[in-house]
Amino acid sequence: MQHDFFGNKTTDAYSDLAKLNLNKATTCNVTADASAYWAPQLKRAAGIVVPDFQKTYYRKDTALPLVTAIPQGLEMLAGDHHGTAANPAVSFFCANKGYTGDPPTSCPVVNGNAQLDIVVYFPDCWDGEHIKPDFSAGVQNMTYHNKDGSCPEAYPIKIQQLEMNIQYTLGNNGDLNGAQLSMDPIMVNGVLTPQWGSLYTAHADFINAWKPDSMQYATDVCSNNGDTACSNNIPTYYSPATADTWLDAAGTPHNGDQKLRVGPGDIIFMKFPTPTNTTEYPYASAGVQTQGGNVSNSSAVYLYVFAAATNWDDANTPPTVSACTSQSVGAIYLDNVNQLRVNGIDSYVKQQIASKAPETAICIKNNTSNVVEFNSREMKTGVPALFLK
Repeated sequence: MQHDFFGNKTTDAYSDLAKLNLNKATTCNVTADASAYWAPQLKRAAGIVVPDFQKTYYRKDTALPLVTAIPQGLEMLAGDHHGTAANPAVSFFCANKGYTGDPPTSCPVVNGNAQLDIVVYFPDCWDGEHIKPDFSAGVQNMTYHNKDGSCPEAYPIKIQQLEMNIQYTLGNNGDLNGAQLSMDPIMVNGVLTPQWGSLYTAHADFINAWKPDSMQYATDVCSNNGDTACSNNIPTYYSPATADTWLDAAGTPHNGDQKLRVGPGDIIFMKFPTPTNTTEYPYASAGVQTQGGNVSNSSAVYLYVFAAATNWDDANTPPTVSACTSQSVGAIYLDNVNQLRVNGIDSYVKQQIASKAPETAICIKNNTSNVVEFNSREMKTGVPALFLK
């Protein structure tokens, strides 16, 4: 069977977790995702159609139950490579036409192009025991959730549901009559001969090779926290604050508050473990993640970020004003919406990593007349963190 492969650049039909972990380079926008995704090749009368890209959505469509992080190495298959009829795990999409369960015979041409998407929905309930299916032994490790979002008793572990969306540009010819997908080859007169099936044979495979703590972040922050839509904003390296506090204009520390306040004359301090082993997965930029907003009015404000000394904590030895240096390392732009933001402090974090500094600290000052509040590390969500991606 001929496939289109996505994700880990070493992906092939013989991939497993050990092989994927040997080379973590990926085509995914999130560099922490070294997983393997693949689907059968598409052919029309004019020849093979090369996909534009593959987009995977990690969905949690019901508030409860909460989902568990997808285990490392989990292998899943969705769809039916011998299918002859519509399958609830597969749908087809034509731009400017919509979704169907049955394969379309054509997609409309708009502005010179027709577009087909093949969408495959993976099961989201795991048996908690088998990391991959064993069809020869009758072992199916995954199934789909019940109508209420819960999992069947034999498959008690709920994970995110993967929706794998493969987009094809068909140009100025949207005809799909006779379109086929690759199937397993067979021997014909001693020659291995390619076989092709109808679009009903659509299916896809997945092997999870996400960086584990990045997958955990996606699970906790993006899936189980209903207020946060992460898109592809998932960290490759994530280092939550180990200490934070704020000093009021008189220099008095406020330790243990759930909110870090920075008004005129106030200073916020945050301290993080400096990420290590950062060559294992590639990353491009570094920033500080905060959750907060302007609590005075609807104005947007700039706050300035400086390097800080690290010889303080938020218990017995709080920082003094002098711990906030004059080394400017970035800025935070925000309005009155209380939301997660990542603001660049790229050069400073990379400098700390290169010098093998065990800790990285910053301080935030406010030159406006407004008051801004951020979640502190005492909060359950939106804690300050270094965020590399």
